[in-house]
Amino acid sequence: MLEEWEEYQSILKEVEPYQKWAIAQNARFKKWMRKGPKRRAAPYTLEPNLKGRSGLGPLQEKEQLVPEIKEELNQDIWDDNGKIKPEIAKKLLMIARDFYEGLNLPAPVLNVTLTGSMANYNWTSKSDLDLHIVIDYSAADDNIELVRQYLIQAKVNWNRSHEIIIKGHEVEVYVQNINEPHHSTGVYSLLDDEWIYKPERAEFEVSEDAIKQKFDALKETIKMIEKLQKEERYEEAYGDSDRLKEKLRNYRQSGLETGGEFSVENLVFKALRNEGELETLSNLKRDAYDGMMSISEAQRKR
Repeated sequence: MLEEWEEYQSILKEVEPYQKWAIAQNARFKKWMRKGPKRRAAPYTLEPNLKGRSGLGPLQEKEQLVPEIKEELNQDIWDDNGKIKPEIAKKLLMIARDFYEGLNLPAPVLNVTLTGSMANYNWTSKSDLDLHIVIDYSAADDNIELVRQYLIQAKVNWNRSHEIIIKGHEVEVYVQNINEPHHSTGVYSLLDDEWIYKPERAEFEVSEDAIKQKFDALKETIKMIEKLQKEERYEEAYGDSDRLKEKLRNYRQSGLETGGEFSVENLVFKALRNEGELETLSNLKRDAYDGMMSISEAQRKR
């Protein structure tokens, strides 16, 4: 039960001296932010496979398993020529700068991109603006896993502390490793003001029944964990929630690797996220841990 916490504490102990060293090495963001690559670099060296795909995106609305494929990109974000509007780009770059400067890492920013459904025809009113800061993790430290864990925690802390809304869409910041496979068919470089991958509007068929069946089954599993929590069976609730979170991570990754962002697995994952089920699952795991570590008045009297 305590292994996760101990692991996290050990990571923080390793990161703190590293941060102090990194402060002395870090150049000002503005100086090198405009030095992004002018050519395609990993993970954008391979053309995405668009065969049989369209702008089908997250399962945003209740009972709407196959969202509408829009005729055009979101006009609040993009102009008539498919370029991001200057005022939007300026704000996103400022957010990227402020976020990354706070990390005090020596690795230079190789690119800043906008990706996900808001860079595609599958956007909805609930879509996030997925802002990716692309760096080489190995330029920060040889221990790639340490860097990854540090950046995950930094992302979580940032998103907990900020709720930045642009034209009705929340900004989600993510630091992407240059060597990390990226499955989106719409990727726009904010530094170069051009598409890395320009999305195409095409018809895409998906099994609505397959998505709904898997979504309902996973949602029911989360309800069962809620029941354990209410019955104060905290150890069972903690174990089940931990296993389910790992299962969902592997499930989505498998879908991305085999079918891309429009795979059934990825669409189910996004449906769970947009319905708030993933947040519920995280809260259940946290509350179960708190319950295991707490001592009630009845227990104290025994």
